[in-house]
Amino acid sequence: MTPNLQIELRRFISSNVVSKLNKFYFENDALLIKGIDVSIGTVLMGLYNKAEETGFYKELVNQIQDDSTFYQEVDFTSGRILSVDDCYRIEGNTLLKEIFSNKKGRISEMISNEVGIKSETAREILNFSALLVVSYLKNNTPLLKSLKLLLEDQKRDVLNSIPPGIKIMLGFTCYETVEDKNQTMGRSIFTLFGHNFFSF
Repeated sequence: MTPNLQIELRRFISSNVVSKLNKFYFENDALLIKGIDVSIGTVLMGLYNKAEETGFYKELVNQIQDDSTFYQEVDFTSGRILSVDDCYRIEGNTLLKEIFSNKKGRISEMISNEVGIKSETAREILNFSALLVVSYLKNNTPLLKSLKLLLEDQKRDVLNSIPPGIKIMLGFTCYETVEDKNQTMGRSIFTLFGHNFFSF
């Protein structure tokens, strides 16, 4: 069965994880969850943008060692993160440089502005999200062969979870999302009023 990457990754963000993260950041829980969700989507679209670089996914995943602190703290079978400390501040930063190169700082600042969380929080949860995404892929290495197609297939849903400013920075437009909303709105109007128009 083909996994929905975003749903699979979201299940790791339990209330316990949010509570532990907030010991560092003191943010509103709902905003912190939203920030992580946006960060996960942003990392996935960053990976999508690297799809044409031969061997990039494999090289990125190989940067995570089996004995890395974060990787050992994730129980992939049950979908839980067993412990949360600040190891991701260093471990995640290296991955982000590979995925976003010189845009990393601007993207974290945009997450801060769009979600309404502190700059430091946005920086660190982007590190955390990058580690979570790449660790998940390391634990599911067969996915790497079809990752490009998987991201292509799920691109629209992932983009819908990312604020417009970040989408544009990543090289996407809001056109697909707007088109979807317009079509849905058109169908809704027809459903609500269409029967009356044609019932004379």
